[in-house]
Amino acid sequence: MKSALLVIDMINDYLHPDGLLYCERCREIIPALVKAITFARENTIQVVYVNTNLENKNDLLAKRWGLHAVKGSFGAQVIDELRPDAGDLIIPKKSYNAFFNTSLDTELEQQGIKNITISGIHTHVCVLLTAVGGFELGYNVTVLEDCITTDNEAMRKTRLTFFNTHVGEMISSDEWKRRIKADLLK
Repeated sequence: MKSALLVIDMINDYLHPDGLLYCERCREIIPALVKAITFARENTIQVVYVNTNLENKNDLLAKRWGLHAVKGSFGAQVIDELRPDAGDLIIPKKSYNAFFNTSLDTELEQQGIKNITISGIHTHVCVLLTAVGGFELGYNVTVLEDCITTDNEAMRKTRLTFFNTHVGEMISSDEWKRRIKADLLK
């Protein structure tokens, strides 16, 4: 079955020291994520960047966190270390769930993708709610445990327990690569 690697909110406003909502701890996953994205591209797995992209203070996330990741701004751009390639998809979002009021489901459906692997930041909200959204739409959902993080470790742990119990599977990026390679040999 065709697969996609979702890369959630790896943008400057969250990961660059000059970002409006900078999370230094969240930078820890960048090396593993660089490797996962490279592997995905080399193995015809669709890479999809799903990024917060707000337009005004009335956007849902702006009401909660203040206006940030403004469309067209430095803050809304993917960090340099993970810059998208020509074949990658970029999906803007205005809520925690990457499937809510976006073209993500349509884009994946058009490519016949049924397996989604999730990476990125804000495990306790964006990663979890995207995983739940994908599960509810019928996708097989995997989360790469070494390619997700948040600024709150306690919340991360409780959300991942919920994910493992009710939504999908959490594995390391090395295990994910091993499984993809094994599937390619079949």
